[in-house]
Amino acid sequence: MAESQQPQQQVPPPPQSQSQQQTPLPSQKVSDIVRSYRPTKLFKPSKQDSSNYVTSLDFDDQGDYLVSSGDDDTIQIFDIKEGKSTKSVPSKKYGAHLARFTHHSRQVLHASTKVDDSLRLLNLHNEGYVRYFSGHTDKVTCLALSPGSDSFVSCSKDNTVALWDLSSRNAQGKLELATPYLAAFDPCAYVLAIASQSTSSILLYDFRNYDKSPFSTFDLAPYEERYTPSTRGRAWTRLEFSNDGKHLLVGTDYHGHFILDAFEGNLKAFLVGRNGSPGRAAPVSTTGKPLGQGDACFTPDGRYVFGGSGDHPDVLVWDLQQQPDSNAVLQPICKLPHRARTAMIEYNPRYNMMATADKDIVFWLPEDSTKASEK
Repeated sequence: MAESQQPQQQVPPPPQSQSQQQTPLPSQKVSDIVRSYRPTKLFKPSKQDSSNYVTSLDFDDQGDYLVSSGDDDTIQIFDIKEGKSTKSVPSKKYGAHLARFTHHSRQVLHASTKVDDSLRLLNLHNEGYVRYFSGHTDKVTCLALSPGSDSFVSCSKDNTVALWDLSSRNAQGKLELATPYLAAFDPCAYVLAIASQSTSSILLYDFRNYDKSPFSTFDLAPYEERYTPSTRGRAWTRLEFSNDGKHLLVGTDYHGHFILDAFEGNLKAFLVGRNGSPGRAAPVSTTGKPLGQGDACFTPDGRYVFGGSGDHPDVLVWDLQQQPDSNAVLQPICKLPHRARTAMIEYNPRYNMMATADKDIVFWLPEDSTKASEK
């Protein structure tokens, strides 16, 4: 994880053909290229069905591969350097959501959407399942893997957070909380944050002593009353620590996103600029909307947040080093042009590229790197 915490990021050139191996260009600071991102590669779903949506995206630790899941009950793997889809694994019986790479090569963990509410560990080499993790009695809403070990946590609509280890099918522990739909580890893997929507709070646990009471609780009710009064206590879609450990992102479905001080819980900025909702039911579905995982994320240097524009196609970029206005409102520094809605977005942990998705998956690269690779 060390590389992902560096502000210097390598930039892979855009793929030119599916068979040609590419060599990454020299590294560049995110701040040097943040305004120049453009879509460079589009991937249609495995089935040409306009009713299917991508529901999750995740990069592996090295940034070489991307895994997606969709409501077509398919898991897809993409090679970043070659710019192509390399594997499509169907999960027709149990469905697939929240597909996540583990720290082990070619292993993917995902939640079920059909039959039961178990988690499944998939071996990509033989497309067989290594292990099932059973225990939840309702849909899983979030999977968070520890940055430093094979531990992971799962949140569920059954009002529990289960703690697991990849080597055992039995849960190592369980927390019972009100609507604990989102969770995130801090970069050091010591702190586990759990977002409880109905109580408008974020609970911080010492992961080594998770059976103890939370050592801190952030009350977001006053901030919701001020910035998101019509969706108070609901519509949180994303919980993420920045790689420098200083900030905590609480993404919302409609109004904007909260940036909190990760130590004190104070509001540092409220990110605005979007128009409406991305049309996803993240992290839970009550209206029949497609599932998702939120539409905002940090860059690896912790300085920027990239996010969708709601029902508009542009991608927004916020610079956390900029000073918010007197109401702690922060406007985006730029809009990156796009032709499709961004319902989810992930920034590569190692290279200066990102992926967005709605019905299709799109790879983005800085425009200057595109030109350099064509010379």
